Amino acid sequence: MDLEHVQATTRANLAFDVDDPWAVTLTVRTGGDNWVPWVFARSLLTDAMVAGGSTLDRVGDGDVQITAHGSHVLVELDSPSGHAILRLPRADVDRLLDEAEQLVPEGGEVLDWDSEITLLVGEGA
Repeated sequence: MDLEHVQATTRANLAFDVDDPWAVTLTVRTGGDNWVPWVFARSLLTDAMVAGGSTLDRVGDGDVQITAHGSHVLVELDSPSGHAILRLPRADVDRLLDEAEQLVPEGGEVLDWDSEITLLVGEGA
């Protein structure tokens, strides 16, 4: 993939929520006021940042693949309705991951089994 020919043509927001500490959400503007959220593993983003050395090491096997190289992070998204490659500033991604690590260190996530079971079986069960 040639970094020089990747062009950002949309806006996107990357966020971390302590209520879902295993994930990050990338919300992408698809046109007008339409925004589409992509939720993927925080570890996928972390792995890409660690792998991003002098070669283009792509991380991810599914609909979200991430490559960190130099001052940018490329997030490649595939869906039935289209394909997009977003180029994010590496400093912004580093900052988000640092803040997420301070709020909920990786490996320190806690699963509330009672809440999860309630979600699975419904409130009336």
